[in-house]
Amino acid sequence: MENAKTKEKKKYSVPALENAFGILKLLSRKRFSESTVTEIANALSLSPATCYRILQSLESLSIVRYLEDKKRYTLGPYLVVLGERAKEHLDYISVIMPYLEDLTRQTGMTSILVNKIGEDKLAIIAKSEASDFGVSVSVGRHFSITDGSFGMCFLAYMDKELREYYLKQAQGLKSFSEEDLQLIERDIENLKKTGYAITYGEYIKGLCGIAAPIFDTRNKVEMSIELIGFTSQFEKEDLHVKGKLMKEVADEISKRIRSF
Repeated sequence: MENAKTKEKKKYSVPALENAFGILKLLSRKRFSESTVTEIANALSLSPATCYRILQSLESLSIVRYLEDKKRYTLGPYLVVLGERAKEHLDYISVIMPYLEDLTRQTGMTSILVNKIGEDKLAIIAKSEASDFGVSVSVGRHFSITDGSFGMCFLAYMDKELREYYLKQAQGLKSFSEEDLQLIERDIENLKKTGYAITYGEYIKGLCGIAAPIFDTRNKVEMSIELIGFTSQFEKEDLHVKGKLMKEVADEISKRIRSF
């Protein structure tokens, strides 16, 4: 049977580029924020020699920095410049931020904007945190496409075979049994009917989330918005009211970004 990932999208590979980007993504994670050549090579299944050559090139561009006293690598200062320039050109973030801020004011929950990164990863690219006892999140944090209610927004609108492929990889916050897969299919049908998805402690104990998909000009899901709170503060049934609000906001954002 044809591999589901290959079926979804023909992949063109430039190994050196992919390895360099893999190193940057690894160093962006808190656990690997300061890492040795050996730690990076082992984490990415690279030979130490290949890893070292790539790091040397990235260091010469100030994209990574070598900490001489610790013999470790970390992200470099030029990424700050690139990040600021990227924000200037990503007009949709400036459009969406007021919606996130308004959602946080109305609900008392932290709101986030999640973007698809590559084929099976997601990242928080904007946030508005609740000030009083709200959930704290980090922009740039990566997740699997199978994680949380925000991940459900992406899974719902892809081919079922590909969806099952990702879920069975167990690369996210939890693994899924056959019973779980059936429940996810049910939840996906509900998401398509209501326009939002709810999770309540299934992925991270003590946290609940309500997410809605944002559609681009091709009617594909490239982003989702989510409200995050503590289960101790919100009853699950009460989250449906917020879910309806999320759908309304996501629909309005979709209309706005389609005009870009």
